[in-house]
Amino acid sequence: MTNIENAPAPIFYTMEEVAATFKISRSHAYRLKREQNWPHHRFGHEIRFSTEDIEAIKAMYRKTPLRDPGEAQRSHGERPRIGVGYGPRPRIGTRAQRSQG
Repeated sequence: MTNIENAPAPIFYTMEEVAATFKISRSHAYRLKREQNWPHHRFGHEIRFSTEDIEAIKAMYRKTPLRDPGEAQRSHGERPRIGVGYGPRPRIGTRAQRSQG
């Protein structure tokens, strides 16, 4: 007997089942598959996902734990900048209005 005869049959899930697993709509799952290059198997015109594919998709969206704010290296006396935007402030109003305020 070969290994193929003794091996369990792989389980494949449909797009509807994967969408229900991730609690998203079927059309959104199709969009994410296309845009985020989700791993999948194609059998003719049908798209199927193996258990390994679903685990790989979950790993794509797994977040790494954040560092503890107390461990962040800062200069002496420097406070963390919370809520500070990046870059210059946006210009609001006309030049004349800005010079008055």
